[in-house]
Amino acid sequence: MICVDEFGPLSLQPYRGKGWFQQRKPSRLRATYTRPHGVKHLLAAFDLKTDKLYGHASKTKKHQDILRFFDVLRRRFPRTERLYIILDNFSPHHHHKVKTWAS
Repeated sequence: MICVDEFGPLSLQPYRGKGWFQQRKPSRLRATYTRPHGVKHLLAAFDLKTDKLYGHASKTKKHQDILRFFDVLRRRFPRTERLYIILDNFSPHHHHKVKTWAS
């Protein structure tokens, strides 16, 4: 039994380090910053039997990405073992290609 969920967009923000010395006029980070490489989405699956977490980073969260992640999960387990995948009601899960793959 595998629980699957998506998280994102992950937006890594830069932050300044701290030192023991006192700064007179600390430099500030802008509230908005450029994202030259875009953002990432995390597709994750938790295997309840082995207590393992599998993750896959993606640029989008479309049904094609979900199917690609399912193929990665399928390769991790033997074909003789049946997978029970628990999904939430996220709209790409309702796509006919995802339902066909699941059946």
